[in-house]
Amino acid sequence: MHIYHDIFREGKVNEMLKKALLLAIIVLVLTVAPLTPVPPVLASDPTTTITINKYDTDGETVIDQVTVDYEYMKDNLPVQGNGITHYYHQGPTFDYDNLWDPGEMVNIDSRDYGAVMGTDVKDLCELLTGGGAATGDEIEIKSPDGFTKRFAYEDVYNPEPEQGKMVITWYQADFGFVPNYDTGMRLVFFAETTNPEGKYVFGDWDMHETLAEEYWHYYVNYPDFWPSSSGLSVKWVSEINIYSSGGSSVNTASDSLVARANVVLQSIGIALNRDTIDFGNIAPGQNSAVEPVSIFNTGSNTVSVTLEVSADSDTAEDFYERSLYIDEELYNGGTVIANVGVLGTQTVDTQLRVPADWTEAGLQEAQFIFWAESPG
Repeated sequence: MHIYHDIFREGKVNEMLKKALLLAIIVLVLTVAPLTPVPPVLASDPTTTITINKYDTDGETVIDQVTVDYEYMKDNLPVQGNGITHYYHQGPTFDYDNLWDPGEMVNIDSRDYGAVMGTDVKDLCELLTGGGAATGDEIEIKSPDGFTKRFAYEDVYNPEPEQGKMVITWYQADFGFVPNYDTGMRLVFFAETTNPEGKYVFGDWDMHETLAEEYWHYYVNYPDFWPSSSGLSVKWVSEINIYSSGGSSVNTASDSLVARANVVLQSIGIALNRDTIDFGNIAPGQNSAVEPVSIFNTGSNTVSVTLEVSADSDTAEDFYERSLYIDEELYNGGTVIANVGVLGTQTVDTQLRVPADWTEAGLQEAQFIFWAESPG
């Protein structure tokens, strides 16, 4: 069994709304009857179009939308990059004495995203007929597999040189255009500053200095949280979502004054100790091995955790509803499976007990989505 760690932590949650936050996904592959081994597949295919959505202040109502493909971008919008200069992000240092690595020298070459070209996220936002984002808005970058990252308006519209423009790349010199560019379309930060080796790196320390804390990315190997700017480089981008704060994107003449307030947001966050489970080959009437999953509370509130199983087909949906047990209880999507205090950990046992009358052979795949919500 292979377990791959690529767990992420999100920061900000509106406590007043008590919205659950998607924290991690576990993909399960189960074989009911022996099969020839299947080679691994990508989580998603290269994307060639992007839909830009602007949401009203309720976060649900789409008030403007446009879809463009990469050919429109390269032919009609300013092209970022020259197909020669390489751009880098940074992975974890795994060194407590050099946690943020201001020199941008550790774990850089493995995050060389190549000689890429693409389109500024800002320019894509501005394609909306009613205007793009406004001060106070959040801008979300999303891939078809559900992976998302959010950023503040300032990060997209007025980036600092150490961060550089946020670019959706659709060309990589070694592969060409998407879909041949197999990790495209990809979000890459085009840092304008270099490390001592002359490489254009958006490093972990750059992330620390240019982004608000709630937008930092960590590689989690609990209890260790390792800063890693590479986690912000979303692959297979298919959507850009603007979440409106109610501000106006129209500039008008005005007088001004300076006001300050320090608002501390309560946060809800969890992380898992694994991101994959393979229950193996199981025949009808048999049980799988028990597979424990540890849930870590990374936020500032006690959380109640529920589990949602999102299956790839009606057959798989029925399979997990009949076969999945959590701590000896049959799966029920509305049931709280854990209550975890601040900085606490709780482990739940997952197991498949295949009904004896199950008749569908083959792979049954699903995503396990753990939702955290403040019980208060």
